Amino acid sequence: MQRPSVLGDGQLHYSAAPAHFCATIAKMKNRPIPHTNLNASELCLGTAEFGSAVDESASEEILKTYLDAGGNVLDTAEIYAAWLPNGEHRSETFLGNWLRKNKNRDQLIISTKGAHPRLDSMEKPRMSKPVVESDLNSSLQRLGIDYADIYWLHRDDPTTPVEEIVLMLEDFRKAGKIRYYGFSNWTEARTEAARLAAEKLGVQSCIGVQNQWSLAKADASKGDPTWAYTDESFAQWHAQNDIAAFPYTTQASGYFRRLENGTLDKGPELVRSLFDSPENRERYKRIKTIQSETGLSTGAIVLGYLLSQPFPIFPIIGPKKNSDLHESFEATKATLSAENLAFLTGRS
Repeated sequence: MQRPSVLGDGQLHYSAAPAHFCATIAKMKNRPIPHTNLNASELCLGTAEFGSAVDESASEEILKTYLDAGGNVLDTAEIYAAWLPNGEHRSETFLGNWLRKNKNRDQLIISTKGAHPRLDSMEKPRMSKPVVESDLNSSLQRLGIDYADIYWLHRDDPTTPVEEIVLMLEDFRKAGKIRYYGFSNWTEARTEAARLAAEKLGVQSCIGVQNQWSLAKADASKGDPTWAYTDESFAQWHAQNDIAAFPYTTQASGYFRRLENGTLDKGPELVRSLFDSPENRERYKRIKTIQSETGLSTGAIVLGYLLSQPFPIFPIIGPKKNSDLHESFEATKATLSAENLAFLTGRS
């Protein structure tokens, strides 16, 4: 393999072992989200199982550490934790209680999602205006807020014209219930059609896309069939239109970490089926080569791959415990060069 160039462009380089990092956490930078007046922290905090599988005490500890590091984007959804016993709406309910207790709503960017099919009938879209408005209203009520800073349509309904969807979201914006909107698990073709429709109609367009994207390339045939993925073509679309990406499963559910510590076989079958491939094992070897040059941890390189793309990306991280956060913060302190990115994916 060709050796990569070392990390450059004036960013902080790490030669010491990552273990020393936890004692000197620096604050994340804020960056503007294009086409908005929002300044978002480099990493978004996913809260899918906060208040449920991640108990309230652990959730509050994670939130405190994230905010202390300069984080300000909390991501949730109407459907979150519905897959757990007594988990339905727990994420939004927990966050609503936490926001009321801390009285810090105005310091945060609250991101939530609706229009997700019911889990027992995933083949049935939920995109009519009454249904989506009901999702939105119930989310606002649980969160105890008047409006969502960013509202995402969690799934698409390809049978609904994009013009109808764009006008629905414009009505929510005019009513003061949302400030901006984006699409989650939408294809590039439908997202571009919606962008063009908004432009033609003279209304606000989407400001971001929330799809699966990681350095570990997912096997789309093995995962949730309703997921959508950011590939090279979609990434170019983002860059050409200056539209931010808010990717999820950004660390591939710990795939590379499991390779590193030899626990892949003990992990969830879904992680193996989605990510374990000759291509990703080759990418892991390339991670180790860059690691030997920089001293960065595996996790920092994996997240750094996204943070170093040539357009605004705000990766969503989903820590289960407080200690999970530190490696993610490390990723914000160094930028991979274009040569590094090409090397990691085998293009050089």
